[in-house]
Amino acid sequence: MIGVGGLSAQESNPPVYDAPDQAVWDSSSRSWYVSNLGGGISLERDGYGWIVKLDETGAVIDPRWVENLDAPSGMVVAGKLLYVVDRDGLYEIDIATAKINHLYKITDPMFLNDVAVDSDGKLYVSDFSAQRIYRVDPKRKHVEIFIESEKLDTPDGLYVDGNKLIVASWGPIIDPATFATSRKGAVLSVDLKTKKIKSYLKEGLEVGNLEGIAKVGDDYYITDWMSGLLLRVSKTGFEVVVSGLKNPTDPNYAEELGVLAVPEHGTNRVLFIKLRKN
Repeated sequence: MIGVGGLSAQESNPPVYDAPDQAVWDSSSRSWYVSNLGGGISLERDGYGWIVKLDETGAVIDPRWVENLDAPSGMVVAGKLLYVVDRDGLYEIDIATAKINHLYKITDPMFLNDVAVDSDGKLYVSDFSAQRIYRVDPKRKHVEIFIESEKLDTPDGLYVDGNKLIVASWGPIIDPATFATSRKGAVLSVDLKTKKIKSYLKEGLEVGNLEGIAKVGDDYYITDWMSGLLLRVSKTGFEVVVSGLKNPTDPNYAEELGVLAVPEHGTNRVLFIKLRKN
């Protein structure tokens, strides 16, 4: 166990991980699922990406629950389905059978990254490099550009909160090889009806090179990939919860466990952080 202030974290880093990108909790199967880019931090279309299935304690149930993907990144659970972002679109996977139902192909993607789901079952997929967010309607098997704007500030992590899409942005990239930016990114709010983009915090407030986002209570827990931080963001500002991480990626919160799972690209591990009440 790793003590972190008012938190405790259990480390899970068996050799089944290779650049773990997203951890998600499914309450129906009482399991965690962790996507792996494979081949290090690689976005190659090489068929060398997979999803690991864990039990609620973080122990491995199936090291290759779903395999032969390219470089799966963001994921979200919607009912009995798991939606997984890969290089060419969004996979729909039946959780009970681990079978792929469908691939929602996206035309000319640049760097598809994260996914979130709204109350109607529509899915939103960020394209990090294209300054674009797609909307996928599974009922109609339809994919469209939801919004495209430089104001998205290199969109990475996504979370739907009521009628708002919360976006964790990376910031303007000046070196594609290192992902270095001219300034830090911000936390944004996009109205799902009007598509108006505004800062969730004080206008112009720089937060970090933001990667993933999860909601816990009234706050968002967001990772800063470059600085190795886990941040807690409220309506009044943000604070560092955990520092010293190595390229933390997309977190997810299991409310019934009171546990936040945070994968790390740089260590090939997943931290399971118990959020203690004060």
